[in-house]
Amino acid sequence: MKIEQLPIAKLKLDPNNVRKHDERSIEAIADSLTSFGQQKPIVITAKNVVIAGNGTLQAAQKLDWAEIAAVRLPDEWSKKQVEAYAIADNRTADLSEWDIDNLVEQLGAFDDTMATQTGFSSAEMADLLEFQTNPFVTVREDLDALKPHPRNYQVHPDDQLDHIIASIEQHGFYRNIVVAQDNTILAGHGVVQACKKMGRTRVPIIRLPLHPDDPRALKVLTSDNEINNLAEIDDRMLTEMLKEIMQEDNLAGTGFNEQQLSNLAMVTRPASEIADMDEAAEWIGLPGYIPEEGPQFQVLVSFKTETDRQEFAERLDIELSDRGKQSAWFPAVDRRDLQSVRWTGNAEA
Repeated sequence: MKIEQLPIAKLKLDPNNVRKHDERSIEAIADSLTSFGQQKPIVITAKNVVIAGNGTLQAAQKLDWAEIAAVRLPDEWSKKQVEAYAIADNRTADLSEWDIDNLVEQLGAFDDTMATQTGFSSAEMADLLEFQTNPFVTVREDLDALKPHPRNYQVHPDDQLDHIIASIEQHGFYRNIVVAQDNTILAGHGVVQACKKMGRTRVPIIRLPLHPDDPRALKVLTSDNEINNLAEIDDRMLTEMLKEIMQEDNLAGTGFNEQQLSNLAMVTRPASEIADMDEAAEWIGLPGYIPEEGPQFQVLVSFKTETDRQEFAERLDIELSDRGKQSAWFPAVDRRDLQSVRWTGNAEA
């Protein structure tokens, strides 16, 4: 490995770098360079593009350095090899875990100035002290390694899983799966099932040092399922929010579909606002029912016997749908849309 001392002005940041460095990250690297100097070179291509060490270059620019130490990748490497190396350089550090007890002990032995030079803020060091007593640290685990809890009493139907899938696709994981020490799921059974349907292989988890049948573990299982049910819902506010979502997007991932929103809108508003399901559908923006113009007639014909009914149909050359032994509908219908929910109060109620 040949180390070159190159003018910073000749180097270029990698436009395809998958690792982003915010201002705090650059500031921490700059503090390290100021305190300890550059102890490892950056890695560049034959065309002076930085493949590993983009953050170091940005920090050196911030410090107004004129030169920086660098090594070049072999000229014969393909574009794909270069890209793979750049990702590997960023990824490999993510796969390691901190020894929290050892880290806290070493940081605690530093004075404030030296502790800051490590890149840990005072708030982060306080968090580390809490981590020593709170094991809620997120890691990633193979999906196949997770086991459903044999005492889980909730069933997740397909329509719920579809909403979970839509949420993960749009927003990623904003709640971790919680497992016992042997990877038995305590919270997140639905998320695990959804991820399997999606073809995912790894998921973020929090592993608790508990046996799955430990009372504390069973509390996690039940609390995840039940505590949310104790909340009181402002249905009116909820329908307004869902309607606003519908104006910009669909309802996938919210736990509601259009029919459910129509039903909720109707039963949470007086008849003076929404009289029936057609008005509810129109309220949320669905095409409303337009009744046929002109007079409507209904003729009821009764028969003494099934034979008479059949003869009636044959003489008129029509097909009658069966609706009992001695009754029929014309035109033939398969079913009627019976609406079981009606607003029966008055506007004041």
